[in-house]
Amino acid sequence: MHAAEGRAPCRADLAGGTLDIWPLGILHPGSVTVNAALAEEVLVRVDDGADAGELWHATHDAVWRPLRFEDHSDLTVAVVGWLRPEGGVRVRVERQPPVGSGLGGSSSYAVALAAALLELAGATIADEELVAVVRDLEARVLQAPTGVQDHWAAVRGGVLALHLEPGAPRLEPLDVSPRWLDERLTVVYTGVRHSSGMVNWQVIRRRLEGESETVAALDAIAAAARACRAALLEGDETAVGDAIAAEWAARRRLAPEVCPPELDRLTEIAVRTGARAVKACGAGGGGSMLVWHPPERRAAIEAALLAAAPEGRVIARGVATRGVSARRTD
Repeated sequence: MHAAEGRAPCRADLAGGTLDIWPLGILHPGSVTVNAALAEEVLVRVDDGADAGELWHATHDAVWRPLRFEDHSDLTVAVVGWLRPEGGVRVRVERQPPVGSGLGGSSSYAVALAAALLELAGATIADEELVAVVRDLEARVLQAPTGVQDHWAAVRGGVLALHLEPGAPRLEPLDVSPRWLDERLTVVYTGVRHSSGMVNWQVIRRRLEGESETVAALDAIAAAARACRAALLEGDETAVGDAIAAEWAARRRLAPEVCPPELDRLTEIAVRTGARAVKACGAGGGGSMLVWHPPERRAAIEAALLAAAPEGRVIARGVATRGVSARRTD
């Protein structure tokens, strides 16, 4: 039996999320999405221990179950069907963030799974092809448009500015000290479940219809993202916080579901305890919170948030400087 494992980081979007869903960024010239890959990662193992035509799946604490290649609503089926359509493979997920965390976990899973399958086959593909195909497979599974920021964070790691230009996004790795960012950035899972698809679809529909408030809010998000990129490059802690706060204020204008009462309460607690800025990761509605804070306020902020959110936990304090990797394990 041959086996391989793949691992890929999740991400926290500092500013400019949602604009990476085509064609939103194109409709707002100068749009950029800024994110950081997190120490929180997906780890998946694959082996060829199944019979031909079969696909089995398990998590680290569950028994094996068969999957059907006819099930077009399953992401594992979609990725395996692309790279190993003959089957004969087993997939075990060893590590992943909570479902609905808002950290792009499903995209990181798809990237890690693809990397493991490619390693198992002794094959390679270009990063651009990997991102494009996995994005499209996710859209097919979700039956909804998807962006690319999650996939690029998983593939490349580090701190990225994704310039949303005509033709193809332009990727800019930002020269930011990982230690400097680590000391000021904390991501906390709130325990408030969310679904990004519904919020994103509302935004897309309203923008394509030219709804003035949505257009203005996306313009403000794009401006905040540009300011965030510049502040990160300058190492300006205050300006980064101002940009994140401005992004969140604009994002809350997109739909009431972006900031439910539970998330609003936790935001107020974090700010009262010393955070410079707080925003939901991803489309909002719950999931994880990105907290930008002075280094000396981290412990107090974490304690206050975890006391107020019994199902919460600190997801990540650090930045993953590397992207997806795979290795043979047989």
